[in-house]
Amino acid sequence: MNLDDAGWQCPMEAVEGTEFCADHTRFLDPENEADKSTPLLYRLTALVLLVLFLYNYYQIVLGWLVE
Repeated sequence: MNLDDAGWQCPMEAVEGTEFCADHTRFLDPENEADKSTPLLYRLTALVLLVLFLYNYYQIVLGWLVE
C-alpha cells in the first residue's frame, strides 16, 4: 500500500519487483536528474548555515576580546 502526499492510497498497482507504483519508482531511479540535484541543494544549504553560525561565533569572540 502506497500513500501519496495527501495521504490517499495510490490508485495504481505496484511495479513488478518493487513495492511502489510507477509514479513513485521514479524517485528510486539513480539515473534520475532530479534526485541528483537534491543532495547538492542540501549541501549548499548546510554550507550557508555553517558560514552564518561561524560568523556569529566570530562576532561573539570579537566582542569578548574588545571589552
